[in-house]
Amino acid sequence: MTTPVPASVPLNADTAAYQTAFEGQYALERELGRGGMGIVYLARDVKLDRRVAIKVLPPLLAAKDDIRERFVREARTASKLSHPSIVPVYRADELRGVAFFVMAYIEGESLGERIRDRGALPAADVVRWLREVALALGSAHAVGVVHRDVKPENILLERSSSRALMSDFGIPRVEQSTTLTEDGHILGTAAYMSPEQVNGESLDGRSDLYSLGVVGFHALAGRLPFESAAASALLVAHATRPAPPLTSVAPDVPRDLAAVIDRCLRKARDDRFATAEAVEDALARANETMARIAATTHASGTVVLSEGQAAAIWRRAAQLQAEAATRLEKASAAEASRRVEGPATSSGFRARDVEQAAVEAGISQRFVTLALAEVRAPGALPSENADEGTGRDRLVTTMLGTNQRSLSASRIIRQPPREVLKALGRTLQGHPFNLALHDQVGGHPLDGGILVFDLPSAMTTATGTGHFTYVRWGVYAKQVRATVRPIASDPRATEVTLYIDLRPGLTANLWGSGAIGASGGTVGAVISGAVLHKAAIVGFAFGGSLAAVGALAGGAAMIGWRACYRWAMRTAQGELDRAIGAIEMSLRSADIFGESPPTPPMLPPLRGVDHDGGAALAAIIG
Repeated sequence: MTTPVPASVPLNADTAAYQTAFEGQYALERELGRGGMGIVYLARDVKLDRRVAIKVLPPLLAAKDDIRERFVREARTASKLSHPSIVPVYRADELRGVAFFVMAYIEGESLGERIRDRGALPAADVVRWLREVALALGSAHAVGVVHRDVKPENILLERSSSRALMSDFGIPRVEQSTTLTEDGHILGTAAYMSPEQVNGESLDGRSDLYSLGVVGFHALAGRLPFESAAASALLVAHATRPAPPLTSVAPDVPRDLAAVIDRCLRKARDDRFATAEAVEDALARANETMARIAATTHASGTVVLSEGQAAAIWRRAAQLQAEAATRLEKASAAEASRRVEGPATSSGFRARDVEQAAVEAGISQRFVTLALAEVRAPGALPSENADEGTGRDRLVTTMLGTNQRSLSASRIIRQPPREVLKALGRTLQGHPFNLALHDQVGGHPLDGGILVFDLPSAMTTATGTGHFTYVRWGVYAKQVRATVRPIASDPRATEVTLYIDLRPGLTANLWGSGAIGASGGTVGAVISGAVLHKAAIVGFAFGGSLAAVGALAGGAAMIGWRACYRWAMRTAQGELDRAIGAIEMSLRSADIFGESPPTPPMLPPLRGVDHDGGAALAAIIG
């Protein structure tokens, strides 16, 4: 049985009317979005028990016979399109006066949402998505269908595969069909319209290619080629003004890729690419050039691991995954290594190859990224012998009484991921936590990347004793890692997790355990020696008793140290929980008062901490 998705937009009176029309066939769950030509709902197909997306014609438009006729007719035309990068249309019909069509529901987000939340996107991702969309458009153009509304909101990014699918072929037109557009009603979106579409000329596939160029410009630059609050000004600009070269506003975009976008944006359609397939081919060549450049420069900017180090990464990722699943069972890291380990090349393993191998072996992406984030810490490249089975590791487990090597705290916060990420940055970098951003590993935080924060290297009285004190001085951790994970079933819920790696502090605690044990043994021996001497007991009995009492005292002291270490771990766990609570309270304050709580004046930079990380995180979250 499909579990209903929590509603992010309440079902209003209009929606109730649609639900009545669909009764017995589709159950509406929540609104996904709306535009000039329709409202889209997430629904469940009652008979087939699957999630679908339903687009309905708004009542004002549905009341007009010609528009309703066109809506259904062209939806049926779209249903005949078949391509891996086109969202399939299952049905186009009318029920009880409601015109609608039913599409596959794509779990993920639109490219428009991705740009809004992250700004300019990595060129490698944009090239892949544009190629997929170009092939989808080419398939439609081959049967005479022009989309006419190519924009980021109509490009869906599937969460599980990260592929792009073109949606909303519900307002295209077949080239030979009669236009039913009402005077004054412009189909499409002004920011992405081709010059010929603005001028009301007949359209062919090259109009979609212009719009695709605008999409690519927006995704790579984080801004549109023409910007204005007035739709009329945008239309005039698209019809009369040349678009600025992409590299003039985004100089880091590879030139071969920028040249493809610039050609798509030429005013005269004859100056653009002739077909969508030609665009895809040009993008493929640009991508090959980008890959060659990356291959020749990776040696200086990419972590390269030996075979043993790669195995250590796999074991650590498996360990993190197992500890997250249960704190009562030890991770089977050696088994994970056997599943993924293979012959090393002469140049070693690139980090991204290690990551891919682990994911293919069934280790969650997030834990692989966490393990790789630990590699990025200064001096933290894993030892080839770093394994739970080593003698040193067994000694640590015996002395400290635990095989746990990480702590984590998670909470699901009912706020959109973007807002949670902002609150996390404000809270952890502000007073009283005073963390400093060290690095961003594995891509953008909203795409599964890890934020790595440095803990202050010294505490002051103003900082207090309840904010990461035991994380820093009880278990001797130096960094806190944070992840922000969107909840797939609820777009207004986000899981926040804070991690700390216990391994860097094991040596210090091991020495502490040994010192306490030795001290206890010495004290016990001295006391027992004095007592035995006073009793005038000599010889073998004296030596044996002295050793036994000393051993007992040393053992008792070590047991006490174990208890202290486990107590420090529990207290550090509580500090992580309180930090996540502070993030949630920051968001609740913003909901109640319309703004985040005031931040006290920042403390002077603590010794050993670089507070410039705040600017870096601001650039990440926008």
